[in-house]
Parts: sequence; structure tokens; C-alpha cells
Amino acid sequence: MSDLNNKVHLSFTIGPVQAFVAQARRTRDLWAGSWLLSYLSETALVAAEKVGGAAVIPHRGNPGVITSKQTAVGGIPNHFELMFDSKEDAENAAGNSLQVLREAWLKIAEAVWKRYIEPVADKGDQTQAIWDRQVDNFWETSWVIGVPREGAMTIGHLTAARKNLRNVSTKVEPGVKCSLMGSMQEISGFFGRGNRQKQKHFWDDLQKSINSLELKKDSGERLCAIALIKRLFPHVVKEAVGNDVCEELTEQGSWPSTAFFAAYPWLKEIRKVAVSEAKAFAKVASSDYQNSERRAAKDLGLHDDWAHLDGPAWFASSVKQEIAKRKSENKSNDNMLALLNKLYKKAGDKKPVPYYAMLLMDGDSMGKLLASMKASGSEGDNLSKSLGQFSESVQAIVGKHNGRTIYAGGDDVMALLPANTAFSAAGSLSRKYAECFNNNAKATLSGAIVFAHWKFPLRQVLREAHHLLDDVAKDGTGRDALAIGIMQGGGLNAVWSAPWKVIRGEKDDAFGKLSELIEKFTGNSSDQEITQFNASFLYMLRDRFSRLLNKPLGASGSYGEVSIDADLLVAIANAEYRRRMKRKEREKRSPEETRKEVEPLIALSRKWVRDADRDPGKEIQADSNTFSFDGWRVARFLKQVEDGKVNDHE
Repeated sequence: MSDLNNKVHLSFTIGPVQAFVAQARRTRDLWAGSWLLSYLSETALVAAEKVGGAAVIPHRGNPGVITSKQTAVGGIPNHFELMFDSKEDAENAAGNSLQVLREAWLKIAEAVWKRYIEPVADKGDQTQAIWDRQVDNFWETSWVIGVPREGAMTIGHLTAARKNLRNVSTKVEPGVKCSLMGSMQEISGFFGRGNRQKQKHFWDDLQKSINSLELKKDSGERLCAIALIKRLFPHVVKEAVGNDVCEELTEQGSWPSTAFFAAYPWLKEIRKVAVSEAKAFAKVASSDYQNSERRAAKDLGLHDDWAHLDGPAWFASSVKQEIAKRKSENKSNDNMLALLNKLYKKAGDKKPVPYYAMLLMDGDSMGKLLASMKASGSEGDNLSKSLGQFSESVQAIVGKHNGRTIYAGGDDVMALLPANTAFSAAGSLSRKYAECFNNNAKATLSGAIVFAHWKFPLRQVLREAHHLLDDVAKDGTGRDALAIGIMQGGGLNAVWSAPWKVIRGEKDDAFGKLSELIEKFTGNSSDQEITQFNASFLYMLRDRFSRLLNKPLGASGSYGEVSIDADLLVAIANAEYRRRMKRKEREKRSPEETRKEVEPLIALSRKWVRDADRDPGKEIQADSNTFSFDGWRVARFLKQVEDGKVNDHE
């Protein structure tokens, strides 16, 4: 550590992150923003390395090499730190990073401009001027040079202080705003009275030179330069980045839609039982739906031509809308819905689950982890190596669960998955993170899973995922936790969170493994085995508890305060549980025996908190004065997903 303190450090940050990554309408927009930011950050990092810098953050297995070109998963954070022998070297590196970053960005923008925008630019009103202004002024960079405090590995205190010194632009862009990035002007330049048709003609002309999936005709989508770069960059990746990019990166023009993520488990099943019906439907539906999922289906082992159909085609709600649209255009394809229903029937009346999952994960309390590693003599470079080892393993774990990794850098993960694998994937990543740090007790990973209808705006889903991770799993539950949210109707319908030890059944007074408890819930039917937690049983308990507590207790994402002893709630639940049994079964099983089956249901209703810092003797505890039905909602939903029986409430 003393050697580190003799070095001069450069801390370099690129932004805005949220404005560039999160403002996305399509899954590929989200991926493109993440990958581009990672690539630009690494170009700046490599530029500093070439001046003699040694990376402190992130870990670098290949210094001086732009590794982003050899992977389709972003893995370099927007902030990096290097150490140098002198202040002069650090200053030169900062200047070099700024210059190379700008050159790389302009090359990307130029590739998109040349291929798509320049041919129609003269049909706009100052289109090139708008483009140049937005491209030139989008990125915000900041850097600071200093020496770490005694015992510190980084100059984090200086970086934090630098964040308070921001140059905020007061310039407001004129005209009609971008459909994705609402503070920026769309590039046709037309606005005001009498210019609506000119604006439409510009976008119609641009759409003609672009795949209809990128910019649908008459969609009303009007984009700024930055949004267009994210949208169209995957088609010009070699011109934008270089011919030495990996093949995987050149194939990112096709990204699975949220509908495909939702439908995939069902598609995999009907491949075994209803191939002829699937082919018949696809043949008719292909006139309304393109084969946009070709790459996604191939990656997941669905080589059949019918599986390449646009993801929304497999959902009756989408087909009904398409039929209505065709009728309004005096066209008809009434047979399409009949063939889809025939396919559903052949599949045992099983329909695709209309939900997919967004997964975010982030390491906890890096400062405390570093301190514990320092105490054991394994600090410094070992931290970066362990983080690097974890990030390198993410893609394989997510892929094993039929998902796609958007970002995996250090301790940060963002991925999209089918609804039926997200919970297992989160658990695997949490365990892998601990393994990479040799199961250091301070090496913990918090996560958030949002289950969302495939039609929900992607930006809203990502916003809720960040809320669950930061505000619920970390701040609300005390880190080393997983938060789960279900988006139905207008937003989050249920929110539940617990420490990983509770979820895995490592806490004595918890409810055992959550995965095992879920099996006791049933799907939508109320006439399932009476010894399971079916809908009518849960609704009855909910009504009785609300009456007893004299509170509705129905608000999602919150816990009501209760003062009634848990034993009374368990007794009521057990009595109702036994009342529903057949007489012979009730006589065979004692109240004590069935009580053990019901107790976990009450534990699932409590607020679980990890409170190691303030009370080591009660590291994890359930607040007996709290109660919420959200745990029931989440467990039942997960069981419905597992059974493939989730109603489409769209």
C-alpha cells in the first residue's frame, strides 16, 4: 500500500450515464447505449495507459488493449482510475484521454451519418447543424489528479468532491423534442405552424432507407442525433469501431424483444408437442409479423423457421390488435387468431407467459470489503482481480438461464431473462460473487428483479429496477439482499425483499428456502389440492386479517404496522387451512403438524432486515410489528410463472 501512496493518481469520469443508457425504447437501444459507453470509456482508459498509467480501477488483464472490440457485452465502467509516476504524466494522460475519446465518438457518429442521415439531410431544416450541435456537446467528462490518503487505494474522496463541481448547460434546445430523449430536438428541424407535413416527409424518407423494425412507418417516432446513433450503430459497427471487431459484435443488429424473452419458455415447449400447428400459424402470420427474432431463436437453440416470428405474434392480445388494424385498412386476416387458438389448444391450453424479467445486481459496501481484505493481507490488486473474475463469469451464468447480458463490469450486472429463470440466475450470480472473493463475509451482492409485461415501456421497467436495487434491497433491507417487483396495471403491483440468507433458508426462524415455499402455492385455479396455498385460501386470509387488524393492508410496496401477536395470526391461518381439508385428511393430521406448514406464510408477510452494523447479535431479523401481503403475491406469481399459467391482464 505504501507504493500506492507514492504514486499520483488520475480519476476520470464520463457521463451522462442515465441519459445515454436508460432512455431506450427497445432492448437493443438499451444494449447499444451500454456497450457504446463501455467502449468509449475503454478508449479513454487505453489512451491513458499508453502514457504510462497503470489501472487501479478496473482490473486490467490486457493493458493497452481495447478489449471491448472482442465482446458484445459492455464491461468497462464509466469511471476509471490509474496511477502514474508523476503529476506531469497524469496530466498528459488526461489530455490524451479527452482527445482519443472525442475522436472515437466522432467516428461512430460519422458512420451513422454517412450511411443513413446524409442522404436525406437536405430535406430537413438545418439537419446537419442540429446533428453537429448534439454530437459535439453531448458528453460530460471530468477528471481529478491527486495522491491517495494514507491507507487508501484510490482518490475516491477527491473524485467525490469533483462531482460537486459541474458545468451545467443552460441552453435549451428548440423545436420538437426527441421521442426518446425529451430534452433534445429531433433532427428534421421542422416545427411550428405549417411544418408538420414537412417533418413527416423527412422521417418517411429516412424510414425508406432503414429496416422497418428500426423506424416503423407512421410510428410517430422522431429522434435526435444521440438516439439515432444508438438505434443505428449496430448496422455500421465495422465502419464505426474498426474491422477488427469480433463476429458476435457484428451480429447485434438483431436483439431479442421483450416479447420474445417472455414467449421463449413456451416456444421451447410447443416445439415438442405442436410443431405442425406452429408452422401453420407462422405461415399465415408472416404477412403481419416479420422474422425479427432469427438470431435470438438460433442462440437459444430454436432453429425452426416458425420460431423466428416477431415475439408479439405469439400473444393473442397482439394478434387481436393486428386484426383490428387490418380491418380498418379494409384488409383481412381473420384466420390468424383461429390458428393461434388452435395452437394454444394443441399445447394443452397453455399460453405464453406475458412477462419477462429485468435483473440488476450490484456489490455492497466496497469500502468495508477492501478493509476486510486489507486486514487479511489480500487487499489492493486482489480486489480488482476478484471483480474481474466475477464479471467474466456473468455472461455464461446468464446464458445458462436463457438470458442476455447487457452489462457486466466489476460488481455491476444488467441482464434480461425469461421470467421463469430470473430468480435462479440471481441466486447463481450471488453465489459466484462470494466464490470469487473466497467466500469473504464482506463480499456480498444485492439484486433486483422486475417482472414486467412485455408491453411495458422499457425505460419505466429500468427505472423501477434501479429503485428496487438502491432503495429496497440495499437501503431498506440492509444489503446482501434480493428485491422482487411485479409490474401490473400502471406500475409496481407487488414488492418483496429479504436478505439472501432468508431466501436460501439459512435463517433458523425463517420460512425455509423460498424456492421450496413457492411450491406450496398454486396458480390461478381455486380447486387445487387443499393442502396448498390456493387463491381462495389466500383471499380469505387476507380478508380476515384485514378485518382483525382493522386495516386494509393492501398497498403494494409497504408494510402496515400491527400489534397483534404472530401466534394469533398463525392460529387463524391454521384453522382456515384445516377447515378446508377433507374430513379424513384432517383426522390424520394434527394441528401441530399443519401449523408448521402455515407458519412460513406468516413469516413471508414480515419485513426482513439485515442489521449487522448496529446489532451483530441480531444480524437478520423479521420485524414482528409489520405485515404485508406482497410476499404472498410474489410467491404466488413465481409459482404461476413456473407452471406457465399467468393471466394476460393487459
